[in-house]
Amino acid sequence: MKIAKEQLKLYTSQNHDAYSIIFSPLIEDLGLSPQVTEEVELVLLLLVSAEMLANRQLDCARKLLNLCINFSLSAGNPVQRAVYYFAESLRKRIDKGIGIPTIASNIDTVNPNIMEEVLMDPRTDVIETEQMLPFRKVTQFTGIQAILDSVKSFKRIHLIDLGIKTGSQWTILMQALVGNGECPPEHLKITAVGTSLTRMQEVGNRLTSFADTLHIPFSFKTVVSDLRHIRKDLFESKAGEVVAIYSDSRLWTLLAWPNHLESLIQVCKSLDPCVMVVTEIEANTNTPIFIDRFNEALFYYSAIFDSLETCIGWNHQYRAVAQGVYIGRIIENVITSEGEEMAHRHEKLGSWRALFERFGIEETELSHSSLYQAKLLAEKSTCHGFCSLEMDGKSLIIKWKGTPIKSLSAWKFH
Repeated sequence: MKIAKEQLKLYTSQNHDAYSIIFSPLIEDLGLSPQVTEEVELVLLLLVSAEMLANRQLDCARKLLNLCINFSLSAGNPVQRAVYYFAESLRKRIDKGIGIPTIASNIDTVNPNIMEEVLMDPRTDVIETEQMLPFRKVTQFTGIQAILDSVKSFKRIHLIDLGIKTGSQWTILMQALVGNGECPPEHLKITAVGTSLTRMQEVGNRLTSFADTLHIPFSFKTVVSDLRHIRKDLFESKAGEVVAIYSDSRLWTLLAWPNHLESLIQVCKSLDPCVMVVTEIEANTNTPIFIDRFNEALFYYSAIFDSLETCIGWNHQYRAVAQGVYIGRIIENVITSEGEEMAHRHEKLGSWRALFERFGIEETELSHSSLYQAKLLAEKSTCHGFCSLEMDGKSLIIKWKGTPIKSLSAWKFH
């Protein structure tokens, strides 16, 4: 991806038309292997297609996209898969813009409610196999360690999960609470936020059973609400309990509605938590400038496709689910939609810093124990040579072959 982008930038800087790079011998002069050369040429086709679409040269863009789709495969190598899904989405953007009925593909139209159901369903292959990727383990264990560091000395603990998914991270915390050599808490309460009461109750039942085996006094509460409509009075807070908030890739869901996002932060602040741990995708697709959004998404999801290939393998059952049901839909939504229709938006850590700072919320250091957990998990990963950790100020960035994937930050409220 980077080679193709650099070649396009170099060529256009010499006042050449982007379209003519396809017929240029520049790629042949790079000394690349035949396979890599083919991949660079394929990505160049895609990049030029996007540039031409952005410049309203729709006929030429469509012709190049047809070539991209013909030369790429949804079941090919990571580069071919990325090109396929982005080319399909670019073609749909052209069709949508000029009123042509969409050609059927194996990328379904995104539905944010369905997507949340997929992500929240503890039985789904998306979540089950997500654990096979190093990013999930690193952010989950490190985030829980950051919460544990803040609450372990308190007797009554109230944990608020803004999107509980399977809840497996809380079993880790429970074990740590009873195994830290101190007295276990007098009471542990977890409040889950989500739109599916049935699925949250299933998670609650499993957590209750697990707490019973550890002899931890435990209660599980639910707040059935979209994050856009969260209010303080929906949470049962009691005197004497310490509150901690866990937000695993949840804040981005409100980027299309800035007022609701700020309202959520205000509600979190009013609950007076000792800490709020935030995990988010480290990419900026929340921009109205189409070509910038395209480039950012292309680099990010190309890294995701590559990580799937490396960590899971090409023939695993998850790949079809991850690509078609999840990643493919996100790519299509990012590329074809504008305004509030673009449900999938992401911001980098700097934007979240600015948001929290406006509310007087202070970024806090991740403890040595939490960073040790992160390093240990990255090193133990089967693909540890490609997954790297980097500090950005007081927060942690998880990368794949140098491409930022996730950020993990902790925040103190005053």
